[in-house]
Amino acid sequence: MKKISSVLLAILFLNISIFHANSFEDKKSEFGVYFGTKIYEERHPVDNSFFMSQDGWMIGINTNSEDYSDGSYFGWKNRLAAGEVNYTSAGTGTMTGIPDYQLESTLYLGMPMEGTNSRTTFFSGIGGRYLLNASGLKLSSTGHSGYDRESRYVYLPIGVNYEKGAWEFRGEYLYFLYGQQTSYLSQVSSNYGDFTNDQEDGSGMKFTAKYYSDKNFGYEIYMDYWDIADSKLDTTGNFMEPRNTTSETGLRVFWAY
Repeated sequence: MKKISSVLLAILFLNISIFHANSFEDKKSEFGVYFGTKIYEERHPVDNSFFMSQDGWMIGINTNSEDYSDGSYFGWKNRLAAGEVNYTSAGTGTMTGIPDYQLESTLYLGMPMEGTNSRTTFFSGIGGRYLLNASGLKLSSTGHSGYDRESRYVYLPIGVNYEKGAWEFRGEYLYFLYGQQTSYLSQVSSNYGDFTNDQEDGSGMKFTAKYYSDKNFGYEIYMDYWDIADSKLDTTGNFMEPRNTTSETGLRVFWAY
């Protein structure tokens, strides 16, 4: 996986041309495809020791629409991805080829500040994130049954976007508003029920570096990180979702139109 990421980064830098397109247009509409690597990890709720991890790859599409007219900024970013991850646990063995899906949509509002040859935009907004890890009906190396898990996040992005020449750099702090995790343990046995846990604490970060090789095409390196705290107990008072972190890095290729 590391070799694939290195090849993608090499392609990015080898294809940067001498021609410099301006990144700071008043209106942007972009469609892209991307590939990334993903690492998910859970920690033990008592001593914070390693509990389980999943790592693999994601491939997806993304859209970007931005408007800088009338001294304000409005943006709408979407992404849809599918991939596969491998599971490793401290007590239930390993599992490979688990389907993994994610959908995310974020609206942004902000204030751009024009410089002589640059533009800096401060923004906030509202975002939603949906994840499905589909290990149901699969068995681990030790014979333990997997089960599907759904995650839903609502968050508030707070960040800054800087554009100069052909480059655009963006950083976001993601203030976690609310989350919910549903674990379909009924797939393991009919003796179990499905559990839904509320998640109230956490945070995230996003960083991107974008390069416009010309007015219609460009590249973007991205990094997303989430740290979600222990969930509340479910309604039975017996089941909780432990603290978990997710990191994803990759490369996007996009077309402007």
